[in-house]
Amino acid sequence: MESQDWTVEELVEDYKAGNVNRRQFVNILTGVGISIGVASALLTACGSDTKTTGGTSAVSTPGAGVATTAPQAVTGFKPMKRGGGGQLKVFWWQAPSILNPHLSSGTKDRDGSRIFYEALIAYDQEGNLVPTLAAEAPSKANNGVSADLKTVTFKLKQNVKWHDGKPFTADDVVFTWQYAVDPGTAALTVGDFKNVQNVEKVDNFTVKVTLKEPTLDWSSPWSSSAGLILPKHVFEPFKGGTARDAPANLKPVGTGPYKITDFRPNDLVLADINADYHMENRPFFDKLEMKGGGDAVGAARAVLQTGEYDFGWNLQVDGPQLTAMEKGGAGVLLINAGGSLEHVMLNYTDPNVEVDGEKSSLKAPHPFFTDLKVRQAFNLAMDRQTIVEQLYGKTGEVALVFAYTPSRYVPAGLSFKKDAAKANQLLDEAGWVKGSDGVRAKGGKRMKVLYQTSVNKLRQDTQAVIKKDLEGIGVEVELKAVIADVFFGADPANPDNFPHFYADMQMYTTTRGGPDDLGVFLLQYLSTEVKQKANNWSPANSTRYVSKDFDALYNQAVKETDPTKAADLFKKANQKLIDDVAMIPLVARPNVNAAKKNIKDANLSGWASALWNLPYWHREG
Repeated sequence: MESQDWTVEELVEDYKAGNVNRRQFVNILTGVGISIGVASALLTACGSDTKTTGGTSAVSTPGAGVATTAPQAVTGFKPMKRGGGGQLKVFWWQAPSILNPHLSSGTKDRDGSRIFYEALIAYDQEGNLVPTLAAEAPSKANNGVSADLKTVTFKLKQNVKWHDGKPFTADDVVFTWQYAVDPGTAALTVGDFKNVQNVEKVDNFTVKVTLKEPTLDWSSPWSSSAGLILPKHVFEPFKGGTARDAPANLKPVGTGPYKITDFRPNDLVLADINADYHMENRPFFDKLEMKGGGDAVGAARAVLQTGEYDFGWNLQVDGPQLTAMEKGGAGVLLINAGGSLEHVMLNYTDPNVEVDGEKSSLKAPHPFFTDLKVRQAFNLAMDRQTIVEQLYGKTGEVALVFAYTPSRYVPAGLSFKKDAAKANQLLDEAGWVKGSDGVRAKGGKRMKVLYQTSVNKLRQDTQAVIKKDLEGIGVEVELKAVIADVFFGADPANPDNFPHFYADMQMYTTTRGGPDDLGVFLLQYLSTEVKQKANNWSPANSTRYVSKDFDALYNQAVKETDPTKAADLFKKANQKLIDDVAMIPLVARPNVNAAKKNIKDANLSGWASALWNLPYWHREG
């Protein structure tokens, strides 16, 4: 319906009934001349539009990133003072090992950093851009985004202070970009800035970003953890080759709502309230504890059943077990749609051959994963349906493609069904013959794979299903489970982390930074982004997949400024990855977290860190 079809009273009733979401409510009212302030007041009077069933949050599907000047999702809580809320205890069972978001590829480290550092903008739960350190989210309407999509101008908040009392200015934004793209820094966020030509200071509180190519996804990387701003005066002496020597890597100096008091890598983060925080009367909690260790099951139990912790992150636990924990317990599940994907990566290079002191080198192709028929066979053998139905339940769906949302980027007509007979036929055609022990071989080479992932019961259960599936087509499978803190670490000297990929197959969840972030998200398959010893394994491409056709589609897509044409090109690039079996998508995973029932206004987003809205969290009762 058009906005004129409603009276305000009817609109309020439809909103309360869940027929209209928050963004639609505000857009309709402002479209007929009602101010945002009045619309927000009406929303506050109505209460939240998030409907829950059995504790599961059902939020609207994110859109195309509509810019807004609202500081956050609307909340009915109006604090009269800063603090007074006691301690907030959160359980990140994969504990941070470093608190510099630019030097780790692990979500755990970026989330730990998010307590202290902030980005310019963020995506809320409905895919809208909201400002954090920016005074407003840039748009064409406010002249923040140029008509040719070549420049973006950020107006920064004033009177923001770093934790040591120094003022936050445009110099810090410029420096963060310089720090991330300096080859000597070997930042894991360098790929996120791939399309940034220059970042320049206009004045103390204005920054102009010039892009190499016009792009619809101008918000990357400024809306993600890659865009967490560092203080120039603290990190400038450690830009480049000495980046990993900075004391602030372990004792951050940020602008965020909390200040570091103690950090025990792979165990504990403690923080006190930032009395000079730039949002009035926030945050609510006086202290914060981020506890690591244990596993996802323990984290779920500590929130859902015992209530020992206020919030539990990344509850990769089988669905039936989570549902049972939630019943009659102290907490509720928070399930948010996004673009996270549990997938199996196939190594295009040989992890068992060392060339010039480097394993998984482009100079040593994999003995069988370079054969399309072999990759197709492995894909057809893996029973995604069983994995989802028996292990994930309501916390996952069968994944058919790498970037599975929004729908405008997803090829039509996709389907999948396990077909062991076809998989065996393909391996026969490829010349891999079963021996007397049931294992295939070719030219004296056995078809054996080392299959690694992080330590997590759900992942080990998934490994067991896939191992059985692959053994059924004549593949010998060795399983490896690496402690999560190690697997998701980014130490260039650590051979067991996923960036090195010293295995034949590996599995984990890759996450999205926004609904339109495919320019960044698909870097994981661009040939110029291959992780190597020469670049400290810092770019995005761990599989070492190389395709001129994919590169061409990607490069066309990121330069296209017509939304329909860009979506079509990304759709074709997405299809190319599936046609080539560049990886094997398993489970489309919403973000699954849990909170005690009295924790309010977390407003979790499927497109951002669970802590993106931390200043607004509070406790009721």
